[in-house]
Amino acid sequence: MGWNSYNAYSCSPSESIIRLNAQGLLDLGLSDLGYDIVTVDCGWPRSEAQGGRDPQTGRLVWNETLFPSGPAELGAWLHGKGLKFGVYSGAGYLQCGSEDIPASLGYEAIDAQSFADWGGDTLKYDNCYSTSRTVMVDSSSAESKSPRRFQVMAEELDKVGRDIQYFLCQWGIGENVPQWSVPIANSWRMSNDIFNAWKSIPRIVNQAVPHSRASKPGAFADLDMLIVGLRALNPDEERLHFGMWAALKSPLIIGGIMDKADIPADSLTILSNKHAIAINQDPLGLAADLIIRHAGPQSWDVWAGDLSEGRKVVAVPNWGDKPQSVEVDLALLGVGSADWYEVWSDKSGSTERGRLAATLPAHGMQLFVLSNIKTAPAPASVGHYGASQAALSGAARLTQCGGDQCLPGSAKVGYIDVASTATWSSVTSPRAGKVLVEVDYINYEYHFSEAWTWGTNIRDLTIRVNGGAAQAWQFPLSGNNWFDTGKLVIEVDGFVEGSGNTLVFGYPGGSNSSYAPDLVGFDILQ
Repeated sequence: MGWNSYNAYSCSPSESIIRLNAQGLLDLGLSDLGYDIVTVDCGWPRSEAQGGRDPQTGRLVWNETLFPSGPAELGAWLHGKGLKFGVYSGAGYLQCGSEDIPASLGYEAIDAQSFADWGGDTLKYDNCYSTSRTVMVDSSSAESKSPRRFQVMAEELDKVGRDIQYFLCQWGIGENVPQWSVPIANSWRMSNDIFNAWKSIPRIVNQAVPHSRASKPGAFADLDMLIVGLRALNPDEERLHFGMWAALKSPLIIGGIMDKADIPADSLTILSNKHAIAINQDPLGLAADLIIRHAGPQSWDVWAGDLSEGRKVVAVPNWGDKPQSVEVDLALLGVGSADWYEVWSDKSGSTERGRLAATLPAHGMQLFVLSNIKTAPAPASVGHYGASQAALSGAARLTQCGGDQCLPGSAKVGYIDVASTATWSSVTSPRAGKVLVEVDYINYEYHFSEAWTWGTNIRDLTIRVNGGAAQAWQFPLSGNNWFDTGKLVIEVDGFVEGSGNTLVFGYPGGSNSSYAPDLVGFDILQ
């Protein structure tokens, strides 16, 4: 938890800016709540033309015009305030946001020792100029995706004799990023940058699904800095933004200006919510997982995860642009009854009939903590239908997978476009009407270059039951490569009781992608 200069000041920090915002954390009471890291982001060294590295020692040189006291004195001042000193560099030739400010590629040992000598407590380590001195953002080459540059800095940090927390900013590009990030880092950025618009929030959450599952104490998926307080979102959107970051155990790094005259009162209240912070900082360190997603266009989710002392967090975000009153079926969480506390309304009560009522503003959420939980059986499968059982049309095709790929089967159906379908017949349902369906799917179409425009990190899927109207869902990333299966429970209407059901899976078209998610199979739940 802490504050970073980038969101408010881009790559133009200064000593006066750092001191203003550090003092603001104290004056606003935020440091007492755990926001204690103060990070100087990109732009602090001299340019190469001005002598960005000392010719004798090879050390990076701070821009004394911007930071007249120098790093050691600034770090000591922060430490004297009870705060931590966060430094920044990158695993490339130059720092992000510049054309001539040096980063750390090739100088890892020298820079790691410098960070320690300056009293640095954390290092944010970026990924710009990874392959050349002229291309700032390369997200497609093998080298830009390689873990090795980040592993080298981790190795050097381990040698300096100072405990420096290591925050990767690799952007989540390539495959199996959590697999190599967790052993070396305290956090890893799993997406392109957040920006000052609502649509960046669902984009990041949809990409976070497989990354957050890998989080554990000491190593957390980083959904990027908070834009709470930057007047980019309305209060309901800020509550959803902060609540989802809290439930998914993302680092809570403030990006707004820490000045009471600047930060909106609602934003300060959100950042100061002790109950949301407690969810984020829970000692179990387990991120909430996506349990069920309801059909669009007014889509809403249920996310849930374990907390200490036998409690659970339940996050209910509304991605739609209209308010909704909904009910959460607690049986999906294995809960029969519980007491609940809702964070944003500061209300509490007990569940009735295994249901939890939620009132959701447009682009808003409710965030619950369940306690005194009595368990109940979760819905169980009454029939599995694998990819090889589907009848395919159009461009849809069956791909055989190897080893532990495409679980729980060994094949997947892909390339389901607007003119293609996958059809399963003789599907048995325990009842007529609405039925829970658990879909085994694969989507690894992460939208990095498209993040600033239409990128969503979803693939759309339609299902027609027994010739009825198509129902549509948005499927987030499933895993960390194109053979890593995810599971998503959805509620599908139109079934008849018994074995006389036909399900047609398709793709509705649109700008999110060209295909539906790859399908490994599905289960009908009882």
